[in-house]
Amino acid sequence: MTTSSRSFEAKKLKILSALTIPDEAYTDLSPKGSVDTGVRDLIRDINQLQGLVTTSSCAGRISVFFEGVGSDVRNSQADRIQREEASDEPNVDSERSRQFAPTGGKGSGKWQFVSHDPIEVDDSKPSFHDLFNLQPTRGSIRPGSNSQLRLARFHFEPMILHVMAESLKHAQPVLTAASSAGFRESGIQSLRCLDDKNTCPIVAVRSSGLAVESIIGYVDNDSADGEAVVRSLVTEEYLHMLVLIANERFKTNYSRMDRFRTKLMALSTGSPSRMSSQNKGWEDAGRRRERKRAEGLQRRELERQAAQAIEKPPESEDEITIPFWGA
Repeated sequence: MTTSSRSFEAKKLKILSALTIPDEAYTDLSPKGSVDTGVRDLIRDINQLQGLVTTSSCAGRISVFFEGVGSDVRNSQADRIQREEASDEPNVDSERSRQFAPTGGKGSGKWQFVSHDPIEVDDSKPSFHDLFNLQPTRGSIRPGSNSQLRLARFHFEPMILHVMAESLKHAQPVLTAASSAGFRESGIQSLRCLDDKNTCPIVAVRSSGLAVESIIGYVDNDSADGEAVVRSLVTEEYLHMLVLIANERFKTNYSRMDRFRTKLMALSTGSPSRMSSQNKGWEDAGRRRERKRAEGLQRRELERQAAQAIEKPPESEDEITIPFWGA
């Protein structure tokens, strides 16, 4: 085993050991402090492959974020990618536990709402203004006498996943599967592995094409009680439309995740040295269903013909065949 292989195996063992800790005891550097439920099955399947291990993940999310004081950088997916790629901790999953989070600027912001599942749209539920804690606007925008304008943003962000590979050979199927599944902005995080054989390449699986971002309000620091209030700049119907769009994007996101998993499993069948899309011994779920269906139809037809042959009486004694065994 080479030095790089031993280094990778040690890192993978550490990550897998952490993931075996029960949920109530597990914690990491993410706001949630644990692995997102929607991506756990995919993580489990990837971590069973030789030469690969996941290091951070998020299955996708809908969020409402209020910019902090002094912040001039959007809490976009690009900012999230930079923060997560800077961490070597396993499976950093962004969710809701931490109320204040850096936005990349000098200040901090607040996660007012985060959901890793589609939002249920029901007339019996509270309004989206209540759900996102938005107050009616008061005429003209009032950012506050001594502060810059701080905005409230609605986001939908698709899955993002970081996979550490033992070598570039192991990383290539991840990139191929990600691109073919629709995660077009996927790539290797750093090319230091080309010069340093002890550095393991990390593949970022991501797509910005599904993302949705919209300004929906601003932070008013001049409220009567002195507390900062987030004023809405949009109607309830507009928020309803954003939620419907995000829910549809979630469906597409799940579909891409399934395609990514299927393609990666196909490319990774066999030993790492034989990782190739030309693996002829593997068939996807659709091809297997068709093969099983054809085999079942053929078997039933043979059974029907055999039953007819047994039930049909011979037309004459000459047609009676007497079995004969012996030499």
